[in-house]
Amino acid sequence: MPNVLQFSKPEDEWIEIPSGYKTAKKWTPQIGDIFPNFRTWGTEGEFCLHNWAEGEWVYFFSHRKAFAPICTTELASLAVMQEDFKRANIALAAISVGTLYETMTWVEEVEALFDIRIDFPVLSDPNGMLSEEMGLIHPKSDPNFSIRKSFIIGPDLRLRMMFDYPACVGRSSEEALRATQALQAAEATNLAVPADWQPGDEFLARPSDDADQDLYRRYGRNWTKVSNSLKVIQPSAVKEPA
Repeated sequence: MPNVLQFSKPEDEWIEIPSGYKTAKKWTPQIGDIFPNFRTWGTEGEFCLHNWAEGEWVYFFSHRKAFAPICTTELASLAVMQEDFKRANIALAAISVGTLYETMTWVEEVEALFDIRIDFPVLSDPNGMLSEEMGLIHPKSDPNFSIRKSFIIGPDLRLRMMFDYPACVGRSSEEALRATQALQAAEATNLAVPADWQPGDEFLARPSDDADQDLYRRYGRNWTKVSNSLKVIQPSAVKEPA
């Protein structure tokens, strides 16, 4: 952890949300949107999302606040699995409402409690402005702190997937990894992935690209026609992401 703490002033934070994305006062995220750029501070110093994320697959997730018990277990779980994410070319970043001092002190405590090193940025949102603008705060749940929201962002900075968890339920780090790997595989192969897919499993032809002659041309006999709408492609016939 850095020895010198740097604290941001409210005017040091900003976020760029295209006007077409805003339905009222905040952005309503949709799959396919370019994720808004923003600047804040965190455990690795100044952080500007687009500079940091461009060209990377990113799992970006919100915590309610520092020192919250479920948030502590989630942060520790991802730290334990961070090498798995790194091998899958997935960058991690977290954000929560709270001061930079609280964020850094919390991260240090988690590292000490679980004897781990957190090698990804944990960001501070001291006034809750970023969380509000990104739709992380749901007033009917809690007007002051964010829900457990996760975003999967592609290398082109477009939002690929998102999911929301309430305050009382912790997320699965394994599912975050699996879902991102599924997106990577689907995009790399131009195929679909079935329920509960894991790396190395079979693929499915997409409805828009399932003519039998095209599948024979692309995959030879390495596919099975279960029905007119369900056509299974063997993983050995396609090139998955490294």
